[in-house]
Amino acid sequence: MDHSSSMERILAYIDSHLDDNLTVEQLARYSDYSFYHFCHAFSSYTGIPAATYLRRRRMERAAKDLLAGRKSADVAAARGFDTSSGFAKAFRRHYGLSPTQYRREMGDARFCVTPSIRPMGPFTAVGYRLAPPSGEFDVLDAGAYWMGKAFSFVSKDDYRRLAGPSPMEIGAWIQPDRETGAFFYFFGPVVEHTDFIPQGLVPVSFEAAEYAVFPVPAGNGNMTLLNENVRRMWKYIFQEWLPENGRYRAACGRVDFECYQGGETSICIPVLPL
Repeated sequence: MDHSSSMERILAYIDSHLDDNLTVEQLARYSDYSFYHFCHAFSSYTGIPAATYLRRRRMERAAKDLLAGRKSADVAAARGFDTSSGFAKAFRRHYGLSPTQYRREMGDARFCVTPSIRPMGPFTAVGYRLAPPSGEFDVLDAGAYWMGKAFSFVSKDDYRRLAGPSPMEIGAWIQPDRETGAFFYFFGPVVEHTDFIPQGLVPVSFEAAEYAVFPVPAGNGNMTLLNENVRRMWKYIFQEWLPENGRYRAACGRVDFECYQGGETSICIPVLPL
């Protein structure tokens, strides 16, 4: 059974009610599923239990509150923690940093990156096609969209056969129909040929171009921090570097993408000289 529309409705509900200290039981009632059916469907769709997802979203909202200048005690109370110390412990478990350290490192840090300019492509990747979240959203705030998603319908053996021992994996928002605006997020490895495509995956071709390649800070091995850094880098590129660099502009009609390989992450933007 396809639960995608129901689960996207639930995810949108969570985001709009994070201040309400939601419980998994409340989400199950809202979904009109039984508690067991809801928990199973949610885990199958997102790849993580509903309780874990709620904690993650609360921590992400708490992090934004901290960067906005709110006091830790106020953030703790707003996110349903009885004490500041309990909030600090939960925050450190999630981010690997205390609230104070996070505010100092993430709030004061400003990306100022000089990218390398180099030719890349053409190449083809084969991967998952992920639907965007329901409602309006900012693509620049939806980088690393693959994180936390379920990829269970392709076996690990088939994925390894497809990707090879040292895969270069691509994440990109693809807009196939510019008239309707329909688009999706793609995630998968670069392949040498397309004679083996597991059921449910799709091929996407990337044109040869000159790319501005921006290295993304790794987040000290913390995937949540990596997710934050990918989003911040996308915003830096389009809100600061492209308008201000004075030498290059984005090449319209070609695909920007995230590149993940060997523990390193970069964002690649096709560019043309001004």
